[in-house]
Amino acid sequence: MRLPKIYLIRHGQTVWNAEGRYQGQLNSALTLKGEVQAQANGEKLLKYLKDTDKFSFYSSPLGRASSTAKIIADIIGFDKEKILFDNRIQEINYGIFEGKTKHYCQTELKEQFEARESNKWSYTLEGGESYETVSIRLKEWLSTLNDDKPIVMVAHEMINRTLRGIYLGLESEVMLKLRQPNDVLILLKQGKERILH
Repeated sequence: MRLPKIYLIRHGQTVWNAEGRYQGQLNSALTLKGEVQAQANGEKLLKYLKDTDKFSFYSSPLGRASSTAKIIADIIGFDKEKILFDNRIQEINYGIFEGKTKHYCQTELKEQFEARESNKWSYTLEGGESYETVSIRLKEWLSTLNDDKPIVMVAHEMINRTLRGIYLGLESEVMLKLRQPNDVLILLKQGKERILH
């Protein structure tokens, strides 16, 4: 599969990020810090993308990502009505963990927490999905992209982690260790990645 150049952004910090809660496909509003992070990523992106007609802008439809995408669109002069919201790039579904703190899950849902920790790639939480399942929907989304037009993508840490693993051809064990802070812009290009400042 030939892949386009992708400018990869994670949504800004949310209230639940600050509280250490699993968000998944539930939503939590951006904090003031999160709004500033989105603005900072927009300013970084503006250095690399001047002509808004020459790239496509995708976002997860979840509130924290769409809010981030709209802040960035304003900064780079992109028409917010042209942002493409796609369910295939929304965050992994954490099932019974959603809305709960990591501490709660470690103690009150200990069996499921430990089972997932021992097999993070394939284990599916009750009502949720695995990284393996997420990788299938991401590959389907990637297969629809035009490889000669750059993509701006605003999504989530677990989605971006999986996408980077696919793009870079990483083993699942390596991919699962990838991190992306809320204020980091990553460029994926020709099977490699770099952080943009």
